[in-house]
Amino acid sequence: MDPESRVFAKLVRSLNDHLPVERKTLRELLGEEKPRIVCRDGSTHRIRREELETIERISRLKWGKEADKLKLPILIEMAPDYGRSAARIRGRVYCDIVQEILKEERKTTDEMVIFRPDIRRLRRELPSATQYAFIISTV
Repeated sequence: MDPESRVFAKLVRSLNDHLPVERKTLRELLGEEKPRIVCRDGSTHRIRREELETIERISRLKWGKEADKLKLPILIEMAPDYGRSAARIRGRVYCDIVQEILKEERKTTDEMVIFRPDIRRLRRELPSATQYAFIISTV
């Protein structure tokens, strides 16, 4: 890896310091009095109970008991491949939740691309249960 690529990779890692060390399941978070995750930078990130309940309601409709295993927060992946106005959501259950929040139906897949207006709507509905993840490549 050339020196410029190393610097860029280090920058991206520092942009992701807010991400969790380990994501927790929906069941674990609902069982906590004050639902929170520990971030890579040592801080904690609280997830609002109302958002957890919304996610539980949506995911149970389609996924039943499997919804308990859902890991949070939902990651909104920002990558240079998508430009500044788009992001990626990965994982079928996460895509289902995002489609329900956005009130749109797409062919169910394990991955979807959403654009700036949809990103804003998703973050408005689930501000504490979603986080941006900056990635170098979508490969």
